[in-house]
Amino acid sequence: MKIHIVLPYDGADELLYTWANEEKKIDFRKEPDRAARCTISYAATEIVTYLEKLNHEVSFSNKNLLGAVNIYLETISANADPYGYVTECVKDGIRITATGREGVLYGAYDFLKLQGIRWVNPDYEVIPENDGTVLNLPKEKIVYIPDMPLGRGFDFEGLLKDSTKLWQWMARNKMNLTAYRPYTAAFQKKIGMIFRMGGHIFERILNPDKKTEKGTTLWEEHNDWYGVDPKKERCKENALRTQFCMSNEDLLNYLGEALIDYLNNDWYEADIIDLWTFDTWGSSCQCERCKKLGNGSDKTLYFTAHMRKMINKAVKDGRLDHDVVLASIAYEGNGTIDAPLNKVPEILNNGKDYVTFAPILRCYEHTLDDKACKYNIHYGEALEGWGCMPILFCEYYNVSKFEDLPLLFTKTMQKDIQYYKSVGVKGMTYMHLPMIEWGIKNLTQVIYAQLCSDVNADVKTIIDEYMINRYADVAGDMEKVYALCGEASAFSASWRSWGIDCVLSRLRAWNGEKPTEPFAMVTHLENSIISEGEKNINCLAEALALTKKCRNMRICNYADRMTPKTNMAVNPVEMQAEKKDGIVAHLDEDIRGIIYGLYVMKLTVAFVKYYNMLYNNENTTEVWAEIEKLTCEMAERYMPIKYINSQDNIELRCEDLLERSQLRELYMCCVKYRQKNKDLA
Repeated sequence: MKIHIVLPYDGADELLYTWANEEKKIDFRKEPDRAARCTISYAATEIVTYLEKLNHEVSFSNKNLLGAVNIYLETISANADPYGYVTECVKDGIRITATGREGVLYGAYDFLKLQGIRWVNPDYEVIPENDGTVLNLPKEKIVYIPDMPLGRGFDFEGLLKDSTKLWQWMARNKMNLTAYRPYTAAFQKKIGMIFRMGGHIFERILNPDKKTEKGTTLWEEHNDWYGVDPKKERCKENALRTQFCMSNEDLLNYLGEALIDYLNNDWYEADIIDLWTFDTWGSSCQCERCKKLGNGSDKTLYFTAHMRKMINKAVKDGRLDHDVVLASIAYEGNGTIDAPLNKVPEILNNGKDYVTFAPILRCYEHTLDDKACKYNIHYGEALEGWGCMPILFCEYYNVSKFEDLPLLFTKTMQKDIQYYKSVGVKGMTYMHLPMIEWGIKNLTQVIYAQLCSDVNADVKTIIDEYMINRYADVAGDMEKVYALCGEASAFSASWRSWGIDCVLSRLRAWNGEKPTEPFAMVTHLENSIISEGEKNINCLAEALALTKKCRNMRICNYADRMTPKTNMAVNPVEMQAEKKDGIVAHLDEDIRGIIYGLYVMKLTVAFVKYYNMLYNNENTTEVWAEIEKLTCEMAERYMPIKYINSQDNIELRCEDLLERSQLRELYMCCVKYRQKNKDLA
């Protein structure tokens, strides 16, 4: 079929690819027209690329073509979300229009999805068979407005990931909140990414040992900047464990100047700055002036308002050539999860600054608004109380306590996100996007991306389609695998979280010696820790066996069909291009993740059993032998890589399964105790 793309630029027939790839020459802040031409031209090249894969004949220019299906791409002047778009049929084809260049790109991608094309993950796309005679046009006018207009994306741990394939996957699935990465920043901007920077930055800025210009330390020169703890004391040992003094005018001016300096240098490309104060899990400053400000959230908003005032003045005075969005945080680690008691400072009612709501200890067996859930009841009430500010919601689908485990959250994901929208949430992010080895977690990314754009998306259809696209002829069995992993994920926060009321924290707080009290009860697990753990072990073992069966079937089928190669690769590029069965690779990846999950659950349950037996003076020989076997095997196997989360270093390392499980130190403590007690049975 003959298809012609029409762009609103003279010379498009000759210069399209030049414009589409000139992002490194464009200042996206100061050259909006050139930026728009770049992104819209890129959208056109994406349409060309994929329609040609479907065997269509595609051309492009700035004028329509008689006898062809014309696809018009253009921006229009309208007061609408720049990421929204309208697609409608016209007499000679379709027209995709948007207020912003980003919306045109999204419209182009959704047109390609209408042809059956899917981008399942950064390394895997699905292109249906087409002989060039079938082109699907929308049956009715499509008006797309994102359900989360503040942004849709991920928090990134560490500084290393710099992947055009990842950014492409995000844009193709209408995701736009991301981290600035220097090598691909221009490409990120071209495809509509919004850069968030900052975070828990003030521990470094206010390091009490930091040298001043006078040669003294910050603590020696300005100990009044640090918070008064609950004992009514200021001491250097607790300087970063109590929130800094947010009523101190000199300190706020110092921090404002530091922020402006960052915005003119390291964070110049940032669109949003996360102003996340000390991650103390302690108290806010208890000095008399701070107490008068209200609760922890009132104090943080007062601080954020001061930063906003200083940035506004810096822009007005020409010290800063652009504005940024300021995002404070509602988070237990900052003592700010509860809504403010007082009125929000007027300067923050500007339509752009917002609060990130981050319920790090939430339960994923129950929805956030489930008032029967002991973990979630407070979060739901707090979220609804934060209606005084625009809210971006931060989920924890891959928080560092969950890292690499084969966890699924499909049971609550849609109901949660629908609830968030109903109470006024306007943006979504989550910690932290897995950088590699998505495995069965790939489904989390696919569903999450769709729900961020449309909270009412048909999740069942998404899952059915995902299974066929990722697993083909073994999709039925793999759907059972996902159900088993989902069942084993039910009480993930009760097993592992940053809170003290979870199994992992209870174990990590134990010194490995004979306990003086029974293993403490854990919310949702109560006295069923071992039985629930054994149920999870059985689920994961069954999932592993079924996945291995699917892999063996797939290998046999592929081997029967393959043509033996006659030429060997002579360089890495040729080797990488060798044909492989992608579905076998998916199954291998799934198996690695499930094996890790199975090891972690087995070791966790074994340690709880060992604890109880020690306490009850029972014979521990058998369970200790199991622990020795598990720790030895886990130390001999490694997870592929670990990104180091550091402000100053960009690096990675391999970690063995035992290290990754966060139980190595407990094992060493137990060994130490047993060596001292040679007669221990």
